[in-house]
Amino acid sequence: MRSNWQYAVMAFVMAVTLWYMVTGRERVEVVGEVRLEFKGIPQNLVVREGLVNKVSVRVRGPKGLVRVMTARDMSYAIDLSNLKRGTNIVPLTAEKLPEARAFEVVEITPSRLTLEVDAIVEKDVPVAVDINGTIPVDVRIDKTEVTPAKVHLRGPETLVARIDRVKVAVAAPGLDQARTMEVQATPTLPEATESTPPTVSVRVETALRMKETTLKREVAVQPPRGLRVQVAPRTVTLLLEMPASVAADAEALRSIRVYAEVPEGAGAGQERLPVRVDLPDRVRLKDISPDAVNVTFRK
Repeated sequence: MRSNWQYAVMAFVMAVTLWYMVTGRERVEVVGEVRLEFKGIPQNLVVREGLVNKVSVRVRGPKGLVRVMTARDMSYAIDLSNLKRGTNIVPLTAEKLPEARAFEVVEITPSRLTLEVDAIVEKDVPVAVDINGTIPVDVRIDKTEVTPAKVHLRGPETLVARIDRVKVAVAAPGLDQARTMEVQATPTLPEATESTPPTVSVRVETALRMKETTLKREVAVQPPRGLRVQVAPRTVTLLLEMPASVAADAEALRSIRVYAEVPEGAGAGQERLPVRVDLPDRVRLKDISPDAVNVTFRK
């Protein structure tokens, strides 16, 4: 019995070993991804198009080895030290794949890289301010100033050569921002182009857009009880300064009230009274003529 048991164990071990040898040597075909690593790019060149991070590789080999290969994070090193300006074709060959001798490489997709390479150039260009949004009708921009006035560009020659200035976007000031404001802004640049410094200071001087308007208004006087009133002159001329939107607002202009205050205890007779004016918001009285009227009270 003991001998038969030993034979059974030996048979089991041999069967497992044989199964492993057969399955391990079974040839299969799988597709996996290989990460690309680029090295040696000349400092005076830049790759504008064509770089990819991974390629798809179809391999055939023993099942056990292929399984190990697909489970690993494999990389493919590509030497780009021989790049030249223009279009460069870089073939992807099986010989450069890690452990390529251990299995058959059926296909690499893509089989080559088409790289568009450009020279790197540098130059200084002025910075212009681009106001984004709608400027309120009552706000005017008196001055814009950028510090520094120029930035140093570095990037692909085909892009940088066409740039004669760069813009920085600044939001349009609101009605409550009619003053000097300063913001930090980043120049708008093409891809793969950088500026030194990366940001600039923008100073925008704004003010309210004011308009002078001349109006004639009757002077209102509330007579004491039991008396009649006569005002001379009946009208006065107002010189007003106001935002353009208010000058165009008929309702706001109608709300301007001109009057003379009757002193307490006034009776029949004549008084020379100063003219008072009630104005809407953002309206300033620059002059009034005359600034006083003769008021006669009669029974």
